[in-house]
Amino acid sequence: PHVLREKQILGMMDHPFILDLVATYQDAGELYMLEELGLGGELFSVLQRKGKLADDAARFYVASVVSMFSYMHAQNTVYRDLKPENLLLDDKGYLKLIDFGFAKTIAGNTFTLCGTPEYLAHEIIQNTGHGMGADWWCVGVLSFECLTGTTPFVHNDQMLM
Repeated sequence: PHVLREKQILGMMDHPFILDLVATYQDAGELYMLEELGLGGELFSVLQRKGKLADDAARFYVASVVSMFSYMHAQNTVYRDLKPENLLLDDKGYLKLIDFGFAKTIAGNTFTLCGTPEYLAHEIIQNTGHGMGADWWCVGVLSFECLTGTTPFVHNDQMLM
């Protein structure tokens, strides 16, 4: 069911900064999704190589994510897995959002514990129900990471983080 939901949500997306779902195929046991090619690698690799980004580059990438999330939220879809590994660069240097495995169409709040520990919003951790605000929390974490080279909450013990 998760893969089918991912296919459905990705198929609904039509935004220049979201990786296009070109076609799907299936056989008796598998679903195959053919997606647009992202030739520029991951934003994660850029951050690993540079340590941190110049202010203008960080603003450019964060503004791209704001555009993506504004579009998705207008369709009642929450993403819930923002991190540099899920942001590919195309051949022109623009971001492309990938991996919709945790994305979900919602009306109100949802209670699923999912995401990357360094990026989790407090309402997800506390299991009090979360909506689109969880994505905006992640935008703040991404902004911090782009500008400093590290996430704001770092600890070897995930519970203390």
